[in-house]
Amino acid sequence: MPRITSLELQGPAGALQAELLEPDAAPSFVATVAHPHPLYGGDMDNHVVTTAANAVVELGGAALRFNFRGTGGSEGHHDEGRGETEDLGTCEQELSRRFPRLPRIGVGYSFGAVVTMARLPQAEAAQDPPSGVLLIAPPLTHYDFEAAGTATVPVAVVYGQLDAFTTDAMIRRLPKRWPTLGACLEVAGAGHDLSSPELGSTIRRALQGLIG
Repeated sequence: MPRITSLELQGPAGALQAELLEPDAAPSFVATVAHPHPLYGGDMDNHVVTTAANAVVELGGAALRFNFRGTGGSEGHHDEGRGETEDLGTCEQELSRRFPRLPRIGVGYSFGAVVTMARLPQAEAAQDPPSGVLLIAPPLTHYDFEAAGTATVPVAVVYGQLDAFTTDAMIRRLPKRWPTLGACLEVAGAGHDLSSPELGSTIRRALQGLIG
């Protein structure tokens, strides 16, 4: 079982509710895990978010999951992805403060994937980019993920076979659009909610490709 520490981080819109999961031994890498759209019930307790955080710990990493502004115990109001990139930046800075020499992976599910990719150019400009990015069920039908086309770090994707927002045809076109794209792993029989007993093992495989 991971060691769990409840945190209250000070973000641009106020306090952010967060939780740090750590393995028994010293972690070898760290990861932020961003949740799906809060206006549709998404928060840090979403089953995909918790599965991803646990997968990080199982591989020897420390995971920081958190609620975006206006969600759960976090202050502020939903900002349609703009302010949420700042919230993610606050979480990245917290991990860098706690674990200054460890590689960091950015993980996001659905809307969290949108924010994670939108944050990447900002982190690159600040000379603090993640070592890699894992996009889980990125809603390609609704967002263009423009930053993935200029990303300088490896990008991996996990998606559901039956996901109407991340279709197989769209996935097949990604290698031409995203030059640093690595693994694209399908969860058989799963939709956008990724309800599958194979989800954890698939996320672990994707993470292993990013951490080496």
